[in-house]
Amino acid sequence: MMRSIQTLLVLAAATAVATPAFAAGEKKKEERFALSSAVESTHRTDNTAAISATAPKIDKKDAVFTIGLEALKWMGATSRQVGVPYPELWCADFVNFVLRRTGHNTTNSRAAKSFLDYGKRIDTPRVGAIVVLTRGKNGGHVGIVRGTDGAGNIIVISGNHGNKVSESMYPKHRVLGYVIPPEAN
Repeated sequence: MMRSIQTLLVLAAATAVATPAFAAGEKKKEERFALSSAVESTHRTDNTAAISATAPKIDKKDAVFTIGLEALKWMGATSRQVGVPYPELWCADFVNFVLRRTGHNTTNSRAAKSFLDYGKRIDTPRVGAIVVLTRGKNGGHVGIVRGTDGAGNIIVISGNHGNKVSESMYPKHRVLGYVIPPEAN
């Protein structure tokens, strides 16, 4: 008898956690849950271009964070899986792909440094912001900020990193700028 009561308590607790209907009228949690379930599947398995519908419009204050979440979904994906040219340099293509999927305008450019003229500049790294980095003498690299390490170096999710979407740390001295979409806060 005691064991069946314990089992019922565990099942009730698991149901309450897993079901948003038990959130006692907390509308924000339901909306957040509904938004995440509305996004289509993440990785493509065919070789066709990834022309996909944009995600539903979201609140401005969550816009930058949503960009970071979308970039995370594609970790490990190849250029073909995100529908961008290979073996071309495709870091800017990946960032534009993420912007498109989250309902934002893009730079319409394949150049990493084009993002220096995109949106609003911010002074410090922010999860989900776009970071433009130096590469070589005149080149550039662009990705989405995932965070920083204890020394202020930037952890970035970017395409064209070993022909995959990968996360890597870059020294803070390589940062040319941080930007967020024009409509974001």
